[in-house]
Amino acid sequence: MKIDPGQVYNMPLVAGAVFELADRPRYVYKHTENLILQYHTDPEAIRAVLPECYQVAKEPLVTFAFSHNDGVDFMAGRGYRIATVMVAARFDGQVDHEEGNHVVVMFENDTLPIIGGREHLGVPKIYADISPIKTLPGDGHLRCEVSLWGHLLFGVKIPALKEQGAIARGVANRTKMPPYLCYKHIPALDGPPDASYPTLWTMDSQVDQLWMGKEGELYFGAPSQEDVSYYAQAIQALRALPVRQVTQVIRACGSGVLRYDLYRRLR
Repeated sequence: MKIDPGQVYNMPLVAGAVFELADRPRYVYKHTENLILQYHTDPEAIRAVLPECYQVAKEPLVTFAFSHNDGVDFMAGRGYRIATVMVAARFDGQVDHEEGNHVVVMFENDTLPIIGGREHLGVPKIYADISPIKTLPGDGHLRCEVSLWGHLLFGVKIPALKEQGAIARGVANRTKMPPYLCYKHIPALDGPPDASYPTLWTMDSQVDQLWMGKEGELYFGAPSQEDVSYYAQAIQALRALPVRQVTQVIRACGSGVLRYDLYRRLR
């Protein structure tokens, strides 16, 4: 078979091209539910998890975001769950100057979006089991957890949130989401890596329901390397981002569009 340089392929190559390089798609997420905990931490703690091409943003903000997605068109209408850990960062290169959220690690519970996001966008995706966003009986608090092979990695517990009206939803829908800043690193069989450079991607969102608050708890499991392999080191890196002050808690339901057409390498 001949590989066309004007086409984009996934492995295995026998599946053929997925789209033309000059006509990158937008992927629709028909239903989304997000639970987000944001907090201030120490700037030096953020610096320790940033590739050297990025700088710490003015506000030392950490975001733990859980997402349940359904009606995803590149998954034939199926869905999957995501748990993303991000830190506020800035890129100042020779051409690009961008401020957004650097993705430290993104956990997902399905192989297909993991492969696409790693190979195309350079997102540091790895597999995990991610619970639904649960509203528990009694006080109605929210909980979501990430685990691997039966071992808890981390989770959040959030008191019942106040539902927002049309004005707050309108503000949310008019506010442009900051871009996602990543670092695409693909090792080679020998010698220097096949790819090693910063990337940017974005997602448009529509908020139909919105709840907000100012309180929440982040907690971690204590898995060892014998329990979860190299995931243990990743969790230790996340634990080293101490919670100094919770700044915002958000639950939002709506839809989204993954803008593959705007993905680019930062220079």
